[in-house]
Amino acid sequence: MAGIAASEIRVGANGTIYVAPSGTAGPANIGAAWTGFTNIGYADEEGAKLTRAMETNEIKAWQSVSTLRYVITGVNLSVAFSLLQWDKDTLPFYMGGGTVVAQGGGSFKYVVSSSPTIDERAFGLEWTDGALIYRLVVGRGMVTETSETNVQRSDAVKLPLTFSAMTPASGNELAYILTNDTAFA
Repeated sequence: MAGIAASEIRVGANGTIYVAPSGTAGPANIGAAWTGFTNIGYADEEGAKLTRAMETNEIKAWQSVSTLRYVITGVNLSVAFSLLQWDKDTLPFYMGGGTVVAQGGGSFKYVVSSSPTIDERAFGLEWTDGALIYRLVVGRGMVTETSETNVQRSDAVKLPLTFSAMTPASGNELAYILTNDTAFA
C-alpha cells in the first residue's frame, strides 16, 4: 500500500537465531523447516540489529558543486545481537570456530586459538509479529566482530557479536528475506 498505513508497522515480538555450515540451503518458503540449522538459543532483550551499509566513491567535477555520479565500492549486510546461553554451539560461534571437547569426569574444554581461521557459516534470523513471520537467510558469512562482555553478579554474561554476509560461492544472492506478510502482495 502506498502512503500512510499504520497496519504496515511491524515489531519483532519474538525471534529465533539459527546457524549452519556455510552453504546450507535455507528454507525455500515461509512454511519450510530450518533443515540443517541449529537454533542457538536466547538473545538478550535488545533482539537483533540488522544493518545494510554501502560504500561509495563520489565522482565530482570542477564545473559542478554537486556529485555527478556514485560508484559502489562495497556493501555490507550484518546482524548484531548478544547471545545469553553458553554451550557447545554458542561459544565456538562467538570465538570463531573450534569445538568443545569432553575431558571425562564431567569436564569440558574449549581452546581459544592463537592462530584463528575463517569460520564461515550459514545464518538465519526469524521473527514474528502476531501471525506474520519474517525470515532473513544468509548462505555464507562469518562473525566479524565480538564485543566485550561483563562477567558480574548482577547480569547475564552475554556473548555480543556481529555476523556479516559474504559474497556467495556463485550468483549474487547475498541474502534473502521470506515472509507471509500480505503487505508485500
